[in-house]
Amino acid sequence: MKKTSRHSAKPVALITGGASSLGSTISRKLVSEGFNVALHYGKSKAKTLELKADLEIRGAQILLVQANLSNPSQSAQLIRKVTAHWGRLDLVVNNASVFEPTALVTNAWKKWHEIFNINTFSPVSLAIAAQPWLEKHKGCVVNITDIYGEFPILKEHAAYSASKAGLIFLTRYLALALGDKVRVNAVSPGVITFPPRYTAAQKKKLVAKAALKRQGSPAEIADAVWFLASNQFVTGQVLHVDGGRFTS
Repeated sequence: MKKTSRHSAKPVALITGGASSLGSTISRKLVSEGFNVALHYGKSKAKTLELKADLEIRGAQILLVQANLSNPSQSAQLIRKVTAHWGRLDLVVNNASVFEPTALVTNAWKKWHEIFNINTFSPVSLAIAAQPWLEKHKGCVVNITDIYGEFPILKEHAAYSASKAGLIFLTRYLALALGDKVRVNAVSPGVITFPPRYTAAQKKKLVAKAALKRQGSPAEIADAVWFLASNQFVTGQVLHVDGGRFTS
């Protein structure tokens, strides 16, 4: 088989859900900090190709990697694609997520499985598969969780909130399990984007609950990701970037 590895001299980051609003902003931040970036996508190939072109103009090398994260067994293959191309991996940002309403009824379990596979199990599986590569360069994992993983007040999103709660627990668990070899942290955003169905009144009411009385931006989440990625003395932490939505 023909080798494709370029053995990057720059650090390499893998970002799942790379072409989403948050993923693309994190990608741009990491490129500005000198990273080459592997952009994961599930179905959004055209959107990811557009982002790739934009990032390459900024001087980075970009690799597109496709995987269905509803099947966590694809995680090892995804890591192999990145490391075969560049010969290294320094940072995994688990950003891909499913945010859909679910009900506590028996016929909803198929959707629950999908949400947990993408939001909880795949991030953990990716961290485990990436571990040997991250160890080589004192690399790290940053998970994107959610403040509602700690505060169960989204009545129509039980599966989503529970899946993020699981990821928060597993962030701390992995930090202990991987010890001084690989750091594992999480960013827990507050109001950054709104569901399309939200009215102006709903948005205003939600924003008013935060101490800062405003909506956050993807750039502020990207800055938090970079802080956790670059600070070598932080692990096992869940950093709330929620404008003071929950202060206790």
